[in-house]
Amino acid sequence: MSEPSQFRHYQIVQDADGNNVELVRNSEQVAVLAFDLERMEYVHCHVLLEPLANRAAFEEACKGLQKRGHPALARMIEYGEDEGNPFYITSNVDGETLRPYLARQNDIPGWLAIMIACRALETAVAVCERGEYLAESPLDSLRVVQTAPQTVQVLAADFRVIDSSGGKKRALKTGFEKQAKFLRTFLVDQGGTLPDHTLVAADFAELLNACLSNAGVGVIAAMRELRAGLKKLAPEQLSGEIPTAQKPRALLAPLLASYQEVARGLVNLVRIQSQRLDMANPYSMRGTLTKTGRSVLIEQVPPARISHARVKDVDGAAYKITKQRDNPSLITLALVNESDDITCLAEEVAEGISLAEVMRERRYLDVQEAYLVLAGLDTALTQLDNSTLPVSKLRLEDIFLLTGFAREDSRSTKLLVSKLNEWPAFNLIVRAHPTLAAMSGRGTDPAVLLPPARGSSTTVWHGGWLAALCKFLLGLETPLGVNAEPEGGARERETVARLLDDEIAKVAESKPALRSDFLARYARIIQHYDLVKPSEPARVAAVEPEVVNLGVKPRARTIPVTKTGVKRELSAPLGSESVRSPIALTSGGATGGDEPTIGFAELLFRNGGEPSPPEAPDWARAAASAPPTLPAHLVVREDVPIWLKAAVFLSGSMVLGAMCAHLSGSALWQKKHAPEPVDAVAPLKASATPPKATVVEPSVPKAIPVAPPPPVVTAPVDNDDQRGRGVSLTLPPGTGGLREQLAPPTNPPTPTRP
Repeated sequence: MSEPSQFRHYQIVQDADGNNVELVRNSEQVAVLAFDLERMEYVHCHVLLEPLANRAAFEEACKGLQKRGHPALARMIEYGEDEGNPFYITSNVDGETLRPYLARQNDIPGWLAIMIACRALETAVAVCERGEYLAESPLDSLRVVQTAPQTVQVLAADFRVIDSSGGKKRALKTGFEKQAKFLRTFLVDQGGTLPDHTLVAADFAELLNACLSNAGVGVIAAMRELRAGLKKLAPEQLSGEIPTAQKPRALLAPLLASYQEVARGLVNLVRIQSQRLDMANPYSMRGTLTKTGRSVLIEQVPPARISHARVKDVDGAAYKITKQRDNPSLITLALVNESDDITCLAEEVAEGISLAEVMRERRYLDVQEAYLVLAGLDTALTQLDNSTLPVSKLRLEDIFLLTGFAREDSRSTKLLVSKLNEWPAFNLIVRAHPTLAAMSGRGTDPAVLLPPARGSSTTVWHGGWLAALCKFLLGLETPLGVNAEPEGGARERETVARLLDDEIAKVAESKPALRSDFLARYARIIQHYDLVKPSEPARVAAVEPEVVNLGVKPRARTIPVTKTGVKRELSAPLGSESVRSPIALTSGGATGGDEPTIGFAELLFRNGGEPSPPEAPDWARAAASAPPTLPAHLVVREDVPIWLKAAVFLSGSMVLGAMCAHLSGSALWQKKHAPEPVDAVAPLKASATPPKATVVEPSVPKAIPVAPPPPVVTAPVDNDDQRGRGVSLTLPPGTGGLREQLAPPTNPPTPTRP
């Protein structure tokens, strides 16, 4: 068997017989499967057979695809001319093209045909938005990939980089509308959406090819209208799986060893639990280590004839580095074993929620939630830089949020429908070793939005890469199969979008910003809008019923991440106590309710990183002075009513005055009054012998001396008027007035005092 040939840093992949794996061969080009030794991923090398008639147009087309990437399009990595043969390199799409896929089908379920048509139209729109780059034969340039048990995606793997039509517009609106009507009528009349209703695959392929062949820049609106109409025909909720006969084949699967051979090589080391394919990661099996009992994912390391020996070396280095305690943010490799010419690795299962799952469930995050992810990811990327592992690709599927709960736990499901700043605590870990799913091009790579850098930088995880990731988090760009329509905070999102575009533009100028500088500017935007943001009780009240319907029990009190203690938990190591024993989601939560808290924006501003350089624009100030981009009736007014200001001022004045009076000792509640004597009425009898009078003196507490009251001067009272009246005790003791009042009208004997 001959040795694999190599073009620049791309090694041509060979099959078991030693032949190059060809993907396309026609009169225009030959495309082969290759392996990129620098990025460690599979690529498609397209070599054009005819010399360039217009080199400027060729370079302009390739540059346009490089600058405006999309998740549904293969990434344009490189282009040029070698010994008179023009070529361009695109990333791999791990699936078969639509024409052979539909050709080997006799019948196809109606709902699957509608899904394929909708996905193909979405990809065609994405290509046409970037120019007249849709290939002449769309069914040979679009590849179908299964991403879930009942979901497929259609991706563009080839482009029309040479205009063979002489610059004439080949897409006419009337022609497309005619073919679109035929396709819609066929799907409605023949198929239906029930599982037992099928279509003739050959007729469907012919109508779909005719519709896509008339697609172009001038009919983008008509394509979107057709897609919206077809989407209404398909059921919203799908269950079950795609039938085995209709499952699309993976491109790399025939080149690898079978699952039985992989399991046979690890029979004494790992107990295989399941060989069932997970279409999001179809090259992995789940198992348990025999010695430790830990759950792992087993995967084959591709042999040298279809990749390179460097992949095995990188896996060995990751096996040593990830076991060190200095790298808790990197997923640990538990085993790298070679047996019977088959090398396998075992990766510890990350018991957390991947960022791809969060985006599928939430569709988009708030600006504050996105900052939490970016700030936590900065720590993991710092450890990845320090590890010196040659990893240049991180997908949304390679980033995990650890909460301390198992993935199958119901509490993890409840977390998916709640905001990140309401989670008890979480850590971010990343996958630092290449996997077959990443090398084959599956998943969502944020770097697809980045233009190629002209020069080499110290790290690929710069501020531009964080900006590209943030576009997916905010819903400005959506992963495949996710439709996001963000609501609220339009001005804040527009300001952040300008910042992200500026950071991505710096990558094209070979001046990518540092992660700390980007996070500092991002934090200033949040602080600017957080300080003037009013409370929204009506919006919160409207959201609570929706949370209850989704099965989340509302908590009476939650611990936000704005607390200093919770922020410390975010940066805690993986094995720390804060991750192992988080607070229950359904509990009231907090025992430290009296702990001091700070505002969310203040926390971000304090920990935003280094100050921005002088040449960096102040996005918050620029956004405040920018003209509004929303209609006047949608702009939220943030004026505080004057009556509320007056009420707060008066209440504050009263409280302040009460405190001053209390401190000076002149407050009303501090004055002590002498107890008033009680009036006693004793009826006088008409008998001659008066009763003995007893002088009642009011008791005064000894601890509080009371000054004697001033003498009371009483007017002379007629004795005749006092007969029949009660005795008054209001006179002070010792003045003699009481004895005179009790004296009879005659001269009785004077009573002795006891």
